[in-house]
Amino acid sequence: MVQGFAQQTPLYSLYMFNEFAYNPALAGSKDYYEAQVNNRYQFVGIENAPVTATITLNGRLQAHPMGWGGMIYNDSQGAFTKFGVYGAYAYHLKLGRYSKLSMGLNVGVIKYSIDMTKIKFLEEEQNLNESMYRSIRPDATFGLYYDARHYFVGASLDQLFNNQIDISADTIATDNTLNRFKSHLNIMAGCNYNLAKNVDFRASVVARKVYAAPWQFEVSARVMYYNTIWAGASFRTQDAVALFAGYTYRKMISFGYSYDITYSKLKAGSRGAHEIFLSVAFDSKSKK
Repeated sequence: MVQGFAQQTPLYSLYMFNEFAYNPALAGSKDYYEAQVNNRYQFVGIENAPVTATITLNGRLQAHPMGWGGMIYNDSQGAFTKFGVYGAYAYHLKLGRYSKLSMGLNVGVIKYSIDMTKIKFLEEEQNLNESMYRSIRPDATFGLYYDARHYFVGASLDQLFNNQIDISADTIATDNTLNRFKSHLNIMAGCNYNLAKNVDFRASVVARKVYAAPWQFEVSARVMYYNTIWAGASFRTQDAVALFAGYTYRKMISFGYSYDITYSKLKAGSRGAHEIFLSVAFDSKSKK
């Protein structure tokens, strides 16, 4: 028997442009509504490599220090598919003129599926009676976020319930300790500065931890000119270096692309990773 320990939740190179997907405390943190679509193609060139699609929407409740949001994602890896639907609520507590503390909760359900027709066994398996196994469980994420004028720090803990993955009563799920949705800890910190007139700089560091797997760190930096054109890079330990760029039209419509250059042992068969996003920002009171 071979056991493996790895991250169970989606990974994004363009997380700087949709931090709400990681931390529900950011729901309604901006003074406008934002909808975003993100697609990521991991380890291109490797059979059954992960493909992730995400849709998010969040905004502020008018006249109240609160935010709301929602997220839908589908993460597939060959025979394995994870589909999640969530609703989020956040409360923002103003601590000073330029600082506030936010607390948020994401609640939803996860459907985990295994398509047995896509799995090839080295030995004949006698206990598989179905071609598709599914497990549906409740899920939640809790987040905290402190935002000041030039720096920020936050943390989130997802898959809070640590639900068991009940696929079947056979050898696939005999160990009730290992076959669970393990909680993932994400810690983020960073800063924002104006380097020059109409030139903004943003840098962040993310630390990720999941049960029985080593810590993963990611350092990212982005430069934006005139709130329109931006470019940056990130370094992710044990994985890849990502280069990204994008364009924002009138502070309303944004498009971004990133390319991961894999340097781990998977680089021999992988052509890196591609990720794109499209977001729309709008004011709920606007007539346009």
